[in-house]
Amino acid sequence: MCIRTIQCEHCEKTAPFFRTKGGTPYLEVLHQILLSNGGEDTVKNAIALCQNCHRKLHFGESSV
Repeated sequence: MCIRTIQCEHCEKTAPFFRTKGGTPYLEVLHQILLSNGGEDTVKNAIALCQNCHRKLHFGESSV
């Protein structure tokens, strides 16, 4: 069974919208250990985020 994340794994808010094609919830992927820092491109190293949390974690003053 495939379980779809429909909440941001950081703020826990529901995905902001559904994609036109396929109707799946829109969330962005963040690598917990960045690829540029040697992180793996795997599901285990990824979390699903809303676009606000994704940008905040990359460019905001605080990080996880």
